[in-house]
Amino acid sequence: MKCLTRSTVSRTAATAAVLLLGVACLTPFAGAAGIAGRASGTEAVSTASWGVTASVTSMNFNFNVTQTTNVVNTGTVALSAQSYVVSVSRPFFFAPTFTIFGCSVPWVGGTCSGGRGTQIGRTLYSGSTTTITSAAALAPGATDYLKVVPAGVFLFTTTVTLTPEVTAPAQVRAPIRTNQ
Repeated sequence: MKCLTRSTVSRTAATAAVLLLGVACLTPFAGAAGIAGRASGTEAVSTASWGVTASVTSMNFNFNVTQTTNVVNTGTVALSAQSYVVSVSRPFFFAPTFTIFGCSVPWVGGTCSGGRGTQIGRTLYSGSTTTITSAAALAPGATDYLKVVPAGVFLFTTTVTLTPEVTAPAQVRAPIRTNQ
């Protein structure tokens, strides 16, 4: 049997240390081989715009007849929600109420694809100004169809004013970039 001397033990230890150091240094480069891994990072958007426009912003009600308006995303980024500041005038007599519903397709015969649509916010009362929020996501150029439903007795005209707005960054959907 071969006898280990002090110099042999030192050489063996030095060789093991060099090998371990080599493995430790090469490990970070293993992910660059393209076999598997994750990519992460951030990018800045150099220019973007967001906003919504309603086709009708002021509606006069003399009877319990539903009225509609279309809201279009006029920006260059998708929206995760839109808000509306709704003002309802106070008539001299009586106090009708209003409810707003949203639909992703045009209203047909007062229904949204066979249903009543999604109510946006709560019931709106005469003489009030309220901000309501629709959670409908809108791509650039997409349309959300709104229906304003009155309830109550109308002796005098009641006006509902609808002002769309987008609160950034809370209602702006982050752009997604994919490698082509």
